[in-house]
Amino acid sequence: MKIILLAFLTVIYSTGFTQTIDSVALNNLRDAVLELQNSELMRSGSLALSVKSVKEKSSIFGLNPERSLPSASTLKLVSTATVLSVFGGDFRFQTFLEHDGAIKGDTLIGNLYIRGTGDPSLGSDRFTGYLKSTELLNRWTAAVKKAGIKHIRGKVLPDASFFDNSTVASTWIWGDIGNYYGAGVQGLNFNENLYRIKFKPGADVGDPVAFLGIEPDIPYLTFVNQVTTGERGSGDKTIVYSSPLGSSVVLTGTVPAGQATFTVKGSIPDAAYYTAFALKRNLINAAILVQEQLLPANTIVSQTSNAKKVLDEYKSPPLRELCQQTNFWSINLFADAFFKQAGKRLSGKSDYDAAALAITSYWSGKGADLRGFYIKDGSGLSPSASITANSLTDILNLANKDASFSDFYKSIAVMGQNGTVRNLGKGTRAAGNIHVKSGSIEGTRAFAGYVTSKSGALLSFTMIANKYLPGSQRVVSDELVRLMTLIARL
Repeated sequence: MKIILLAFLTVIYSTGFTQTIDSVALNNLRDAVLELQNSELMRSGSLALSVKSVKEKSSIFGLNPERSLPSASTLKLVSTATVLSVFGGDFRFQTFLEHDGAIKGDTLIGNLYIRGTGDPSLGSDRFTGYLKSTELLNRWTAAVKKAGIKHIRGKVLPDASFFDNSTVASTWIWGDIGNYYGAGVQGLNFNENLYRIKFKPGADVGDPVAFLGIEPDIPYLTFVNQVTTGERGSGDKTIVYSSPLGSSVVLTGTVPAGQATFTVKGSIPDAAYYTAFALKRNLINAAILVQEQLLPANTIVSQTSNAKKVLDEYKSPPLRELCQQTNFWSINLFADAFFKQAGKRLSGKSDYDAAALAITSYWSGKGADLRGFYIKDGSGLSPSASITANSLTDILNLANKDASFSDFYKSIAVMGQNGTVRNLGKGTRAAGNIHVKSGSIEGTRAFAGYVTSKSGALLSFTMIANKYLPGSQRVVSDELVRLMTLIARL
């Protein structure tokens, strides 16, 4: 077993002061790490840990720091750091309502388009002061009316061509894709590409569950309901099976007994198509006649040679706000949109493989040691991807040198205070001190971020527990939180 241990680390500040890491605290961290690594919890698994000084980039402590393991959602730190570095925190995505025809009297002879540029937040209800999905549909309808259009002799079409057609990574699990957290990314996204499914549980465990419909209504989707009633308090145990290439959805699993209704979230198979469908319906409800029908779902829109006229331009919240929501609440859709956006800017290609190569090259070019850094997406949803603890702490250290670091640092939740880590480490030195992103996929629990040491030095850290004892995720999480509280005492 390889252990890197420096009993004393000298930290040199630009002010000229020299301070040291507490050797007693470092020994306590070492003992706790070894205790966890040698415990029954990790008997068949791996524990990796890397703690580094941000300014000096030197290792303070490491256990298996070069072992390549699944990152889970700690990979979102790479996606957000990259997109902020490349675009800056002030960047805003744009979405356009356009037409390619001529307006004669009150009639548009031509097609109406909604053209996206990859905004994952379009229509989301997370942002104060920005339009929700229904409000956006009304805004676009009002823009059509303002142009004097009462009839459309053409189609209402989505233009998602800003990104490639690979909406989901080829390595994602089928059981994830139909659920809200497995929503595919397109050049045109809407309302986080999700819908809500409403059930009525049965009276007893094992009873069939009634399917009450979905919100918003998507009439071209068909549902096969196989969901049954689970034990009281068992929570959402459903799996939504669907394909980004089809319109059939199979609902399986259980929802808990004891509730009048229970709601779960699924992912819209083709969100760009749905956006145009919803706008067309909104136009018709506003007495604007649309003469021609939409193309079938998943039909690739051929670009017209006619110049397009913009009827409306909508801007997203600043990128720094999108990144904060991504890291606070671990939003896969946002992270994968950033992944594609960065890939397109850096390499001209937005497909998952090209974006992975471009982002790896970007940080490697800045000096990160990315041996063992094999990413497949921007969210960490792919179980076949892996990174090393060293590679992530290297990227975190380099992000500190970037002009966008303040935005990046603020985008990471604070332990014991907010985001997915708001309930962790309460009453310890870690609470309020550690900026950390959590990560969890089957068999993997991970944390990564920054902590300020007792000497005032900023440290980066990554810890990954992989293939721990089945059924012990809560215990492993508690153990990793204990390690973070010890890091906070350094």
